[in-house]
Amino acid sequence: MPHTTNKRISKELARLLYLGRLQAKGGRPALDPTDRGQLAFQALLFECLMSTREHPHPLEQLRKSAMASISGYLNVICHQPGHLEIHTNTAYRVASRILPFLHEDHGVCGIPGLRLIDFTCRRVRLFHLPTGARLDLVDSQRWHGMDIARMVFRQETDWHHKDGRSPLWRHNSLTDEETAHHACWAYTASTPLRSALLMRSMPLWYRFDLSPAWVTGHPTRPDRLIWDAHSHTDHDRVIELLTRSEARIPGAHYREKTPCFGTLELGSGSAQLISDL
Repeated sequence: MPHTTNKRISKELARLLYLGRLQAKGGRPALDPTDRGQLAFQALLFECLMSTREHPHPLEQLRKSAMASISGYLNVICHQPGHLEIHTNTAYRVASRILPFLHEDHGVCGIPGLRLIDFTCRRVRLFHLPTGARLDLVDSQRWHGMDIARMVFRQETDWHHKDGRSPLWRHNSLTDEETAHHACWAYTASTPLRSALLMRSMPLWYRFDLSPAWVTGHPTRPDRLIWDAHSHTDHDRVIELLTRSEARIPGAHYREKTPCFGTLELGSGSAQLISDL
């Protein structure tokens, strides 16, 4: 029966992706958005979160691991109608690390074009100007009153106001420094793949205990997702999740070249998946 099948799928998705109770109104529960702007933003966010000390993202802070450490704060990544929702142990801190900041000697760090809409005692609502995408960060705890919430938010974002400067995320439009990074949010062949990988990232970090890094390719080298594996089994589990499980990426195919190396394809986009043993 369809109702029983949907309930089983929802339960399995909740187990695989740490979703808790996933609400399904019929058919297969949606894990991925269809809006091009939302996809483009999520693809960029995926790159930023798939950052490590060994492979820092170009938008990472100088000599720090602000974005590389965010995965340790996350509990749930889920698709909601009209926005991406991320549940976290500390929403204000995560916001402070992905909101754009201009280093005088390093340029823009964080996500260019990301803006604060508002925040409540438990939620931070963000908007990405270039793509029109929405992101809500939902805290695992609720602060007792907006006075405390505002104080904590100021503490977490105080470094954005260094030397009395106005934070980039207070600007109503893109600054010239942010516009220079327009290629970061451009819609490309790999955009749907990167966005889909974001929505399935939680088990990579938590269940499989991996620290993947996304390395953007160039004309002579394809995009790569690299991680240190404990055994060949780790690679198999990743491929199982992405291509054969209930949480699989619809339409994705994997072409194995060695037990620890192959290419994941979605439409005209692709990326090499590499396990370093």
